[in-house]
Amino acid sequence: MSLLRGMSLVGGMSVRAKAVLAAAGTVAFAIALCMLALVLALQHNLRDSASTDARKTAVAIKGQLTKTKPESGRMLLVMPGQVTVRDAEGRTVAPGSPITPAEPAELPESAEAAASTGIAGTAGTAESADPPKVAGARPPDGAAPAATPADDGYSVKVDPSTTALDNATGLLLREVAPAAAGLVLFVAALSWLLVGRALRPVAAIQREVTEITERDLHRRVPVPTARDEISRLARTMNATLDRLQRAMTRQRQFVADASHELRSPIAAVRAQLELALAHPSLTDWPTAVHKALRDTERLQSVASDLLLLARLDAQEAPPRSPVDLAALMAEEIRRHPGTVTAGPAGAGGAGGDGRDAVVTGSRVQLSRLLTNLTDNARRHARATVSVTVGVRDDAVELTVDDDGPGIPECDRERVFERFTRLDHARARQDGGTGLGLAIANDIAHAHGGTLTVHTSPWGGARLRLCLPRARMS
Repeated sequence: MSLLRGMSLVGGMSVRAKAVLAAAGTVAFAIALCMLALVLALQHNLRDSASTDARKTAVAIKGQLTKTKPESGRMLLVMPGQVTVRDAEGRTVAPGSPITPAEPAELPESAEAAASTGIAGTAGTAESADPPKVAGARPPDGAAPAATPADDGYSVKVDPSTTALDNATGLLLREVAPAAAGLVLFVAALSWLLVGRALRPVAAIQREVTEITERDLHRRVPVPTARDEISRLARTMNATLDRLQRAMTRQRQFVADASHELRSPIAAVRAQLELALAHPSLTDWPTAVHKALRDTERLQSVASDLLLLARLDAQEAPPRSPVDLAALMAEEIRRHPGTVTAGPAGAGGAGGDGRDAVVTGSRVQLSRLLTNLTDNARRHARATVSVTVGVRDDAVELTVDDDGPGIPECDRERVFERFTRLDHARARQDGGTGLGLAIANDIAHAHGGTLTVHTSPWGGARLRLCLPRARMS
């Protein structure tokens, strides 16, 4: 529970505080590891030094015991609490017990007399000489007492001193710990300043984004001069605002165009009805009803197109099933006998005879796409409209050709925009809403295909639809 509480506390901190905490924690952890390694190394070296000193002291004391003679009248005084002397039978020699001297023994060549062992000589006899005093002092951890063999009657054990180790460890903790704490605080303060300076552009971006509404999408967030992650974030946000502004502009234009397209037939129907009601006896009612019905059909067509565009904008996945484009082409030709004809196999560069022109998608939407293409061609053609279906590699191509005025290259992208009608189309007043090619283009993209404009062999427009071919199992 405490861990979860700590995680929630860290999660509620600012990025600046998290960065400072991470930097200070990393430095503190590194310093702790370094201090631990230093203390362990120092303790190891001091233990080795204390053990070496204890061995030297034991050898020196053993040499003093060996050289002592009864007639010399000397006695040994050693440092209490560190030295233990045992006789040949392993018994500890208590203070005040006489020491029986043994024959001198050769000392090891490596043995050296320790000047600081605390051994002093006083007058007296060997029988009354005080032996080394014994105490219960313990050696430091990891350091074994130094002992000499009892081949000459006595053995001497010297406990390593812990004074140097304790003093060094205490000095290290007293001197280094405050410095380490100060270093951690310095790193925390420096990190706070540097992270705050680095996050200053983020605060400016936040303020700008907070003030941007749908009424002023032209505003952009400031881009820092440094080429870092924050600069890339600012450029990404500006690109997102650009797309949002274009989408909002397109949506507003779409609403304005839709309102204009709907207002015209509504105004016409209203004017006809008001005129008929104003002069009922002079009104040709069948003609008035026919005109009102024609305008109502136009309203219905526009409303249907708008609903389909809304569904396409929502990117609703169309029903998926095998659709034969050659069969759809045959249905479209039967619907317009004498106006729409089938082109020769392989026309437009599409190989095959169209018998395998099967794609995956919505039959209703693909039929609507083909109808829009042929209706557009029929409105602009002088006499001939030709539809061709072919297969090339893994794609199915459908082309619609007409012998009309064609589409200039500068307008071949614009004709797919909504409510776009070229000047000659507007002059003819053929009743088009400017949504047919836009809907066809959106349906093609929804099925993973493309719709492009080219020049037909007769000099008119060629609309080429390319869709992925269905994989037949």
